[in-house]
Amino acid sequence: MFNKFSIPVLMRLCVSASLMISLVSLAIGETTVSIVDSNDVSISTAGQEIELVTTGHDPFVVWKCSANPAKSGDHVVAFEYFAVETIEQPSAFLGPPITEATRVDLPDLTQAEGWQSYAADLIHLSGKQIQPAVNLLRLDFGRRAGVSLRLRQIELRKPTKQERQKLLEAETIRQSKLTKDQTIQKYVASDFEATIDQVDVSLDEIQISGEVLKPGRLGALQLFEYPPSISIAADGVRRLDTPTVDGPRFTFLVPRFENGRDRLHSGWRLGQFDGLRGRTEYLTARHFPTSVMNDVKRMSVKRLRPKSQKGLGGIGLSGPLDELPELGVHAITINIVLNSFVSNQADAGQGGVGRERIDDGTGTAAYFDPRPFAYYDRVMEFARQHEMVVSAILLIPRSKRTQNQSPLVHSEADGGIYAMPPMTSPNGSRVYANVLDRIARRYCDPAQSPGGITHWIAHNEIDFHTVWTNMGKQPRGVVMEAYYRSMRMISQAARQYNPDATVFASLTHHWNIPDDGGWQRLSPREVLETLQRYSDMEGSFDWGVAFHPYPQSLFSTVAWNDRDAIDDLDTSYITIQNLQVLGQFMKQPAMRDARGEIRTVLLSEQGFHTADYSERSQQFQSESLSFAMQRVKQMPWIESFHYHRWIDHPDEGGLKLGLRTLPTADNPHGARKQSWYVYQAIE
Repeated sequence: MFNKFSIPVLMRLCVSASLMISLVSLAIGETTVSIVDSNDVSISTAGQEIELVTTGHDPFVVWKCSANPAKSGDHVVAFEYFAVETIEQPSAFLGPPITEATRVDLPDLTQAEGWQSYAADLIHLSGKQIQPAVNLLRLDFGRRAGVSLRLRQIELRKPTKQERQKLLEAETIRQSKLTKDQTIQKYVASDFEATIDQVDVSLDEIQISGEVLKPGRLGALQLFEYPPSISIAADGVRRLDTPTVDGPRFTFLVPRFENGRDRLHSGWRLGQFDGLRGRTEYLTARHFPTSVMNDVKRMSVKRLRPKSQKGLGGIGLSGPLDELPELGVHAITINIVLNSFVSNQADAGQGGVGRERIDDGTGTAAYFDPRPFAYYDRVMEFARQHEMVVSAILLIPRSKRTQNQSPLVHSEADGGIYAMPPMTSPNGSRVYANVLDRIARRYCDPAQSPGGITHWIAHNEIDFHTVWTNMGKQPRGVVMEAYYRSMRMISQAARQYNPDATVFASLTHHWNIPDDGGWQRLSPREVLETLQRYSDMEGSFDWGVAFHPYPQSLFSTVAWNDRDAIDDLDTSYITIQNLQVLGQFMKQPAMRDARGEIRTVLLSEQGFHTADYSERSQQFQSESLSFAMQRVKQMPWIESFHYHRWIDHPDEGGLKLGLRTLPTADNPHGARKQSWYVYQAIE
C-alpha cells in the first residue's frame, strides 16, 4: 500500500546553516529554483550539477520558486539526469501545502548511463490546475537508500511546442477513455427489457437461460459473447446465430470450447437488431456463469474454516514455519507471483523441468513453468497439516525493463510495483486463464496433499491502483470494470475444482476518496458498491472483502489515536479504531450475497509500527495489538485477522511492523519482540 512510505504533511521551512552553504540556484527556466530543504539525501554540487545520494526510504529535495507557477504558467518540471539504476515511483509536490492531496506521480527515471532529458507536465499528470500562492517544488526520488543520481539544468517552465502537440494527442486518448468511462457508468445504471438469470457451465457446453419481459421483443433475438478481454464499453463482442424466441422464457446451448478456446470466462448478452436505427439494441445486461460443474475427481470435500480469528500474513519459507502453531495461527496469507509460472522458453535447460506451451491463439510462444510449485507446495503442505486456512494473494510484478514485460502484465501499465492482468488483450487473457486454471487445479482441496487455497485475493489494494494494480492512468469506471472481470476469472477458475472457493477485493483503510479527476485512486466504498451492482446485474458470485485497517498514519505507534476515523459511514478512514463501520456497511441488505448472508470479511493486512526496539516502543506495539484483537473478537463477522508482518523488512519504507526484529547475520529471522509473546497469548 502506498502509505507504507511516509509523506510528511508539514515541511520544515527553516533552512539549516549546513544546507545554506550550498543554496543552489538554477536560472535555466523562467522560474528559478533554490534548494531550501531535503530529507534522507546527501547533496553535493559541482557547478550547475547536483549529485544526490539517498540515505533513507523517504528521499526528497525541496526547492523554492522565484515566481508563482500558477501565474507564470511554468508547470513542466524538466532536467537532465544521470542514473546507473532506475528510480521508481518518483513524485512531485507544488505547495504550500505539501500534502498527499498535492502529490503528483511522475514517470520512472529509467537507468541512464549518459545524460538523459526528462520532462513532466504537472498539470497533465495530475489533471488539476496549480493552486494559488504556490512557491515550493518538492521532488521525491523513490523509496530506496543508497541510490545515486546526478541532476543538471533543472527548470520549471512552460511546455514546448512539441510537448503541447503530445499533450493534444494525449488529450485525444484521454477523451476516448472518458467516453469508455461514460459508457460503463451508463450501463451500470441501466434497466433492461429482458434478463438472463442463469448461465450453467458443464464440462462440454454452456446453457444460457432467461426471460423476455416485454412480449413485443419476442422474435429474432441474437446472443452475444463477451470474451474475458472485452470490456462492456469495447468493441469485439461475438454474435452467435440463435433460434427464434416465441415465448417469454428462452434457453440457448452453446459449445463450451471453440477451436480450443474455453468459453468458461465469457459473459453473455441478448440483443435485437433495430432496422429503423440500423443498429443492435441490447435487451439484457451481460451475464457471467452462475454455476460451474466441478471436476469430481479433484473436488474439495468441505469448506475449511479457521479455529480462531488469529492469522498471519505474507508467509513463506524465509521464516521459521514451525513457530506458527506455537503462535496459535489458524489462517495465513501467501503471495503467489503469477509471472513466475510463465516463460518464453520451452525448456528450463539441462536438468530442468520441461515447460508446456500455452496456446494464446496467435502462435506467440508462451510456456507454463511448473517449477514454482515446488516452493508453494512446501508452504501449502505445512498449512494443510496444521489445518490453516490459506488466502492466496495473486500478484503480477512489473519488470524494471519496460521492453521485457510478462504477457501477464497489462499492456498500458506504466508504473507502480504490481500490474493489472492483461484484461484488454485476447492473447494475454488466455495465458492468464491458463495460469489460473493450473494453480486452482493443484491447490483445490485443503484436505489432500499438497493442500488447498480457500480464499483468492485479487491482486493488491485496487483503490491505490497506480502503485499496486497498475493499468496506466484510467478513469475510475474503467479500472473498476477491468478489476471486476479479473475477479470473475479468478472465481470461475477456482470454483471448477473447489465449490467453496471465494474471491476477495483487496482494499486500503482510505474509505472515502472523492474523485479529483486525477485517475490515481478509487474509493474502497465505491469499489464495494460497484462490485455489488455488477454482481446483481451480471450474475451473483461469491466474493468477499480483504480489508487493510492500518492506523490512519502507518507510522503511528498506537492504534487508537486516529482523528479522521469516526463512527460514520462517511468517515474518511476505517481503521481498527472504528472497525464497526465496515460491519455496518457490509450488514446492509443491499450489500449481502444472494442468500441474504453477510459476505466474508478478512482483515488481510494490518500492523503496528515500532519506532525503534526500545522497551517503550515495543510496549506500544504490544498494547496496540492487544487492543486490535479485543476489538476483532467482538466482531464475529470478521473471519480472520492477518497480522502484518511476521518479521521486520528492511525495504518497507522504514516501517517496523513485525513480531520479530530485522534479520541479522547472527539471527536470520530477527529476535522476538514483546508483541510476539502477546500475540501468542491471545486466545
